[in-house]
Amino acid sequence: MGFTPVEQTKWVPRKRQDGRRFIVTGANRGIGYATAAGLAALGAQVVLVGHEGSDAFSEAMDKIVQETGCERDALSYMALDLSSTEGVRQFVRMWKQRPASESKIHGLINNAGIAGAPGVSPDGFELCFQINYLSMFLLTRSLLPFMEATEEKDKQIPARIVCVSSSAHLFTLGIPTDEGYLRKSGGGFFSLRYGESKLCVNSFVRSLHKRLRKDHPEKLVDIVAVHPGSTSSGFWHSFPAWAQRCIATVAQDPSQGARTSLYCATEPGVVSGGYYADCAPAAASFWLNSVEKAEDLWTKSSAWTGVSPFKLAAQ
Repeated sequence: MGFTPVEQTKWVPRKRQDGRRFIVTGANRGIGYATAAGLAALGAQVVLVGHEGSDAFSEAMDKIVQETGCERDALSYMALDLSSTEGVRQFVRMWKQRPASESKIHGLINNAGIAGAPGVSPDGFELCFQINYLSMFLLTRSLLPFMEATEEKDKQIPARIVCVSSSAHLFTLGIPTDEGYLRKSGGGFFSLRYGESKLCVNSFVRSLHKRLRKDHPEKLVDIVAVHPGSTSSGFWHSFPAWAQRCIATVAQDPSQGARTSLYCATEPGVVSGGYYADCAPAAASFWLNSVEKAEDLWTKSSAWTGVSPFKLAAQ
């Protein structure tokens, strides 16, 4: 049986999320902000996460209250620096200190990312690989123990993990796993490294889905990757001004860019392990069909982040 695509320009979030808690990374601007605002408008508790400081996030939360009419105490902020694994661990340590009733997670939106920048991370990895993929890999696995299904009309609704990818993952030379290559600085904005980092995101989504279903069927968690589409946002802030102006003339606004993330976070029937664009399943790269490469990436990523390749949750 086929599926009927949902036109992104026509779909609007409508399924209430009362009683559910979502974490949204990179949530103070752009697609992340629009995603957080959309969830808040549906009644969710939203934890806005990022590295840009409490003032920026306080301003974002005030704006969400004004735009959606949600209660201010439905929103909160936590600091997270994805440029290093230590930054992730600091966030996880803070999360573990929350009261049990406030530590349950019903949705994780891995939205934060960069278009690229020369240099390497404090862990010694190329920045796109570190921020867009490796730190996201550690964050997601570290938060798995807190993810919980929701009871709804005598059935359980699985928790959702949404990982923002990009169609750029289609234009690469394969899944990168050579450590020497990954520890070299990239060439800058939207180099091949950006697409490679997003290809790794898609590979992680498939690998985690497979492991959840095979080894932990009792853990009700769905995970998907999404392509938001070209969006006018702060994502492009490091580009030259003329390039930003050109992008703005053809790119959609952040509320449109957030729709596929919101669709995959809230709509029933989303296929775990899949890749979505325009609020519908989309064709992913053929590079993802290599089981050997996917296993190699999972094993090495586990080693690079200091976690077991055999246990799903980071210890």
